[in-house]
Parts: sequence; structure tokens; C-alpha cells
Amino acid sequence: MRVALMQPYFFPYLGYYQLINSVDEFVIFDNAQFVRRSWMNRNRILNEHKERSFITVPVCKAPRETKIKDIIIDNHTNWQDKIFNQLLYYKNAPYYNNVLDFLNECFTNRNSNLSEFNTLLLRKTCALLGIDTNITILSQRFSDIDSANAADEWGIEVSKALNATVYINAIGGKEFYNQQKYQDNGLSIKFINPILTPYEQLKNNFIPGLSIIDVMMFNDKNNIKNMLEIQELIG
Repeated sequence: MRVALMQPYFFPYLGYYQLINSVDEFVIFDNAQFVRRSWMNRNRILNEHKERSFITVPVCKAPRETKIKDIIIDNHTNWQDKIFNQLLYYKNAPYYNNVLDFLNECFTNRNSNLSEFNTLLLRKTCALLGIDTNITILSQRFSDIDSANAADEWGIEVSKALNATVYINAIGGKEFYNQQKYQDNGLSIKFINPILTPYEQLKNNFIPGLSIIDVMMFNDKNNIKNMLEIQELIG
């Protein structure tokens, strides 16, 4: 069994979904400290200046040490309409109406917990794209795992709980993880290197790494499914 553990991002880029697609179990790591101005409550799209801008889910103020699982969305502002207004730039994209219908469905959920809301979005997006990986939340499914001896050992604890044999992480963690620890625990650890296939973005020069929303605006499900497979695993 292959397992991955990641923080819950808000409509993340294609590489995040490539990671989900490469494992059997994807566990939402919500026991870590929340980082403001991170991918957990914002992501990037195109704007009228042909540059990147952020769509954001506002969150309530909380102490710096607050864990992700305890972060609450600030629903006193109509942030959903603000996002829809930002997406007007895409009105000539081939799948604009489809994406707006999908987002309307997503935003009808008023769950105020950021981690649970992002998990819902991930599940809905994966279902739309044909990714059948099981997605669970660490603090809910593994309540007995509430700490690790070191930051790079959370993956070991989760893998053991799931009887996994392979742990896969985003490529950014390659220098952070002590691979010997995983081998000593009978685990193979690999890192996914995403390959972001260029596509036409309203006559713009291709800007990679934007939110999956951008990908869905310009590509049908079959094209995205093919993109999900274009990556490599590094040992």
C-alpha cells in the first residue's frame, strides 16, 4: 500500500493531485501548526493583467500556535462572491460554465472548519477528475497519533497505522526527510516530481503551477486525467 500525508490546501495545483493519484491512502495532516498566508487558505489564478493573483478563504484570528484542525473560516464576509468576481477573467475559457457550476456546488457547504472544508473540496475535485484514492483526516481517523518524535516521522507513524509499505511525499521534502529512518522502519520512501504539461491560457504565455481551477478552465476531464499520470517518482 502507498500512503501520502499532506496539509489540506485550498484548490491546490496539479502536482498536489498527482500526489493523491499516486497513492492508495491520502491522509490530511491537520495536526501541524497553521501557517498564515499559505496554500491552506489561498491559491493562484490568472487576472486581467495576465499575471498571477490570489483567491483567498479568510480565516478568523487565532494564536500563532493554533493547529490546522482548529482554524475557523471567517464567514462574516462574502468571500465566495469575491472569488467568482475574480474568475470573470476566465469567461471566455472553454470550460468556464462547467467550473462555475462545480464551484457553486462546492461553496454551498458552509462548514466553518478550514481543514474539513478543504478536505471536502479535495474529495469533490478528485471525484470529478476520476481519482479514487481514499482521503481521510489524521485527527479524526487516527486520534491516537497526536505527536511524533520529529517532524519527518509523522509519515512513519501514519504508514505503520495503515500497514503501508511505501510512503510518498512531495518533491520539496526530499532534503528534509531522513530516508534512513523510513528504511529502518521497513518503509520505502519516494518523492513525486510533478511535470506540468503546458496548455493554452487565453493566448497568454503559459504560467505553470496555478490552482487546479485554472487547469479545469482550459482542459476537459480526459486531458486532466492524462496530466495526472505525467510525473516521476524519485527514490
